[in-house]
Amino acid sequence: MNDSRAAPRYAADARVRGSIDGQSFEGHLRDVSETGAAITGMSDAAFENNQFVQMHMEGIGHRQGYVRRQIPDGFALEFEMDDEDIERKREFLKSIRALGPDALRG
Repeated sequence: MNDSRAAPRYAADARVRGSIDGQSFEGHLRDVSETGAAITGMSDAAFENNQFVQMHMEGIGHRQGYVRRQIPDGFALEFEMDDEDIERKREFLKSIRALGPDALRG
């Protein structure tokens, strides 16, 4: 299988709360990487590509970014990055690698 993702994804199962352009939502974190996440459990939510998202992921914390595409029952989120986020991304990846390959399976 050819996977051209920018960063490895890790399976997860955590509750997510936030807003998309000010509209509240609740869902589940299906997977996460240093550059984004897949949010599901939102079959009745209305959203479009490039909408701004602010959210809190249990066990991971607050992040923001943009809807990049719809997926079944949710959306793929690309995290917004500034210099602080880039450093946080490095630390996140370091901590994920330290947990080992089976740590985040849902």
